[in-house]
Amino acid sequence: MGEVINFPAPGSTGTALPLADEKLSRDDVARLEAIRDNVEALLDMVAGIRRDPEAVAYAAARFGMMRMFHLHGRAAAMGFADRCIETAEIATDLSQP
Repeated sequence: MGEVINFPAPGSTGTALPLADEKLSRDDVARLEAIRDNVEALLDMVAGIRRDPEAVAYAAARFGMMRMFHLHGRAAAMGFADRCIETAEIATDLSQP
C-alpha cells in the first residue's frame, strides 16, 4: 500500500520528503515493500488471534510513531502520519460507489 518514502539519515539537515537525487534502487524498494507487507500481515494475524484489532492498531502506531520520532524527529514523524492518513482517506474515497 503506497510508495516508499525516503527519510534523511539521522542527524542530517535534510527534509523528510524524498529528493530527486535520493532515489532508491529497485532492490531497496522491493526489500522495503517486503518488510512493510510482512509486518502488516503479522499485525493482521495478531489482531485476529487477540480478537482486538483496535488494540493492535494502537500498539503498532505507538511503536511506529515513537520510533520515527527518535530516528527522524517530530516534524518527520508527524508528516509521515499525515501522509498515512491522507492515503487511507484516498483509499476510502476510491472504494465508495
